[in-house]
Amino acid sequence: MKKLILAGMMATMMCSASVMAATANTAAQTAATAQIQKEATDVMQIAVQGANAMRDIQLARLALFHGVPASAKKLTDDAATLLKDDSTDWKKFVKTNAKAKMIDDQYVIINATVALSEDYIATPEKESAIKSANSKLAKGDQKGAIDTLRLAGIGVMEDQYLMPLNQTRKAVATAQKMLADGKYYEANLVLKSAEDGIVVDSEMFAASN
Repeated sequence: MKKLILAGMMATMMCSASVMAATANTAAQTAATAQIQKEATDVMQIAVQGANAMRDIQLARLALFHGVPASAKKLTDDAATLLKDDSTDWKKFVKTNAKAKMIDDQYVIINATVALSEDYIATPEKESAIKSANSKLAKGDQKGAIDTLRLAGIGVMEDQYLMPLNQTRKAVATAQKMLADGKYYEANLVLKSAEDGIVVDSEMFAASN
């Protein structure tokens, strides 16, 4: 059954591709979708790299707590490598809203959650909107998905977790020196300050009706 469904989906996609190639308007839409997907992929690369660095910081603290300084040094070095990676164009994906300007830094999104408003009540129309929003999300069109939900009377809450890049880099570099000097307690505190530097930026997209 799954194979039949998959085959049907592939056949549908192939037919759709033929139709898109036949019209200029649809070709433009396809190009726009491809651009959205590329941007989403780039953002994910940044987010994953930042999240992995923060994970290494957390695990380094855990290693210190359990008395394994060698592992803590390795994890801290790994975090430093991820944060210093110049092949990643961090500046392109820095959050620049008011909350991200508390200190002179570059706040990078490393995680995010999206939820429907608490007063959500299911209706056939809203369920259809959610299905459409899921389709847009699958293509990397987060804005389109949120707009679809809002127009259907569904509020959306988004939480973004922002890492201050420069501040985190400095904290990790300081921790590396302290670990090399055997100052494990002090290194733990500095790594904790890096964790505590994460800012949660919440935004509510209210329903339009």
